[in-house]
Amino acid sequence: MTIPYNPHTDPVISALITEAAADPDVIGLVLLGGRALGEATHESDYDAVFVVTDEAIARYEQAGEQPKRGTMIDPPVSTNDIWSEAPRDLRLDTLVQWMRPAYAESLVLYDKTGETTPLIDALRLIPADQAKQEVEAWYDAYLNSLYRSLKCWRRGNELGGRLEAAGSIPWLTNTLFALERRWGPYASRLHHHLHQLEGQGWQPGELRDELLAIIAAGDPRRQQALARRVVELLRERGHHHIYESWDGQIERALGWEFDHR
Repeated sequence: MTIPYNPHTDPVISALITEAAADPDVIGLVLLGGRALGEATHESDYDAVFVVTDEAIARYEQAGEQPKRGTMIDPPVSTNDIWSEAPRDLRLDTLVQWMRPAYAESLVLYDKTGETTPLIDALRLIPADQAKQEVEAWYDAYLNSLYRSLKCWRRGNELGGRLEAAGSIPWLTNTLFALERRWGPYASRLHHHLHQLEGQGWQPGELRDELLAIIAAGDPRRQQALARRVVELLRERGHHHIYESWDGQIERALGWEFDHR
């Protein structure tokens, strides 16, 4: 069960900040994971990054190891997910893709030189010139899974229909977030971010309920209804040519009739 969490009153965080301030190599400290969003459980570990200078990280690499972090925490906790990064590696062109959602929702705890905050802020949104490509790639993938699910249902293949329906959800959510220039969140923290999509016309809690229903049952009629809204939204945002590239296949699939489930 999750409990409310405030990193600013956490003695472990205080110890990490003290450690960061005492180390001349460190220019910043960034908190990642659920704790950065104000959520924790009794099993939650600490995901934190000591931002060090490029020169420091080069020394660490030459020595073949990074300095141990979390040495001031008393009593000790697991420090397996506390490590060091340098500004050269905290850029979109050098950051591994699967870490982008983590930095997008991160919290800067300490910024000694004023460099860390703009570094992290630059990772929070998809660059405008890249967002269009992201939207269209995810949208096409969503339409593909949607179409495959509806075909399965039409052929009486319930297992395939349900699996494809569930598989379409990450493509859909990535599409919707990319429309707002946001990286799609990790599935475990999607519930924290759905409110960021309400400007697309979703009522509070509505999109969450739709996603849960489709994952639970894969109802083809419900998929069709949701897809019509998505298609209209993408049309309004200037991406309708992806739908049109399917040469009418999606339109026909959205018109198929299915029994009430």
